[in-house]
Amino acid sequence: MRRITSLTLGFSFLIMGFTGIVLYIVPHGRIARWLDWHLFGLDKTQYQALHTTSMIVFLAFGILHIYYNWKPIVNYMKDSTQKISFTKKEFLTALFLNLFFVVGTLFQIQPFKGFLDLGENIKSSWAERSISTSKVNGNEEKIMPPPERLNRRTLQELNDMGNIDLNKAVKILEARGLDNIGPETRIKEISEQLNMDKTEVYKLLTR
Repeated sequence: MRRITSLTLGFSFLIMGFTGIVLYIVPHGRIARWLDWHLFGLDKTQYQALHTTSMIVFLAFGILHIYYNWKPIVNYMKDSTQKISFTKKEFLTALFLNLFFVVGTLFQIQPFKGFLDLGENIKSSWAERSISTSKVNGNEEKIMPPPERLNRRTLQELNDMGNIDLNKAVKILEARGLDNIGPETRIKEISEQLNMDKTEVYKLLTR
């Protein structure tokens, strides 16, 4: 069982590490759905699920690992008199190293802030790449990616932001059999009526 525990820990660590790197650079959810983003055949939601489940495996077998190695761990904390000491340099080094990462991350201290900002910049850069163009009546028009909080947006808001043409969007929805569609209709309402994902509704309105 010790060998199984160690090997399982190793595999779950590799999966967590890989999915963590992917989630560090993957575009934000709305952009990932808009681009239909995939890597090795998996989308962002699947990578998030894998990261979560591998974390559970890592935690469970990590506890087992501690159980099987309890004596060596306790010995690491014993001083020359064979008594447990919380002032041993090894214990304090491990403690402060972890605290350094926690405090540095929460208070946005360098280099943690720079690392997190880099990840955010990589994620945001996908938004620029997601702008596409289409020809309408011989004219080339930009198709913008969906904005944040798309579900809450009204057709008028999307029109004012330059994401859709209000009159064209209303005609598209009426052609789909929707009644009482107006400027204040929210994407969430349209999504429910058409039984479509919000991103699919947005794609429909930007055709």
